[in-house]
Amino acid sequence: MMKAMLCISLLLTPLCQAEIVIGQSVPTTGVDAETGKALALGATLYFSRVNANGGINGEAINHQIRDDGNDAKRTIANTQELIDKQNAIALVSFYGTNNTSELIKSKTLERANIALIGVHSGADIIRNHPYIFHTRASYGQEIERIIQLLNTNLGATQIAVVAQRDAYGQAGYEALNTALAKRQLKLAGESWYEKNTANTSPSAQAMAKLNPEAIILVAISKPAASFIKQFKELGGTSQLYALSPVQFEEVNKQINSRVSHGLGISQAYPFPNNTKLALIREFQEDAASVLKGDERPSYAILEGYLAARITVEAIKRAGKNPSRSSVYNALSSLKNYDLGGFNLDFSDKKRQGSNFVELTMISPNGSLSR
Repeated sequence: MMKAMLCISLLLTPLCQAEIVIGQSVPTTGVDAETGKALALGATLYFSRVNANGGINGEAINHQIRDDGNDAKRTIANTQELIDKQNAIALVSFYGTNNTSELIKSKTLERANIALIGVHSGADIIRNHPYIFHTRASYGQEIERIIQLLNTNLGATQIAVVAQRDAYGQAGYEALNTALAKRQLKLAGESWYEKNTANTSPSAQAMAKLNPEAIILVAISKPAASFIKQFKELGGTSQLYALSPVQFEEVNKQINSRVSHGLGISQAYPFPNNTKLALIREFQEDAASVLKGDERPSYAILEGYLAARITVEAIKRAGKNPSRSSVYNALSSLKNYDLGGFNLDFSDKKRQGSNFVELTMISPNGSLSR
């Protein structure tokens, strides 16, 4: 069993309590920091709930978070350190297509026989790795839902794309071309911006000049907000849709809701304020202790929280003395598991546990409508 030991000095006699170490690598600095911090916070919320109730079989969870700045080399180094030095039994809620793709190439997970539960990415290139258990639908499914609305329901045929120049942008770009080809359509135009920047001015200028019926943003939150502001200032009137990595709260922080309203966003998780779901009621209860003022639980916090729940369930199912192998086996046999209104299924060698997608839109007051 892979455990750390927490030793407390009491009356000069060290008392040691076994701990279950769960590792996480996300960007807590850089352009992607807000989402990375939210994923880490979500996982922390659930692990704290478990620890407050006695841990897992009486053993506390030691949640180790590492900052990778959305840099693949740091993701790999963090993962290796969490495995070798911290003796992590599982990994939870990592960030990004490129980081995860490079992690796969490094074969770090296979060598350690360790499961990674949850990745903030829906790219097809990382969907079928045996040690990665995805809790979200694919970008292909998100884009198909958007194009179904725009083309099938609304009749739009002039659809362009603005994409981040990296593996994430490429994944969304390819999925969009596939969805259009199914309808005998081609892209009306495309523009790319550089990763780890919010410099979208060239894209805004190109798209404002083209002004197609709709533009799909394969972007993250800050560049998406920058593009929307510049595009509208230049007179652009296209309907704008973004994929789930765009967090509407971050967009609203960057630009006024009068500018952001009308942005459609596909979502891969239930609405974080839908208290009809038992999962969301419990999530909001745990989140209430850390949110301030009018802050609301976000999709990214929910994503980390949900991944942590699945990780804990797998460790519990792994038995009294869980190991990396037994946790992996427990995840592999998890079938139609209901978290309280949101189901995940990893049975029969599936590694994409959910196909859930819904469309949302930012309203004039900055809230999200469904």
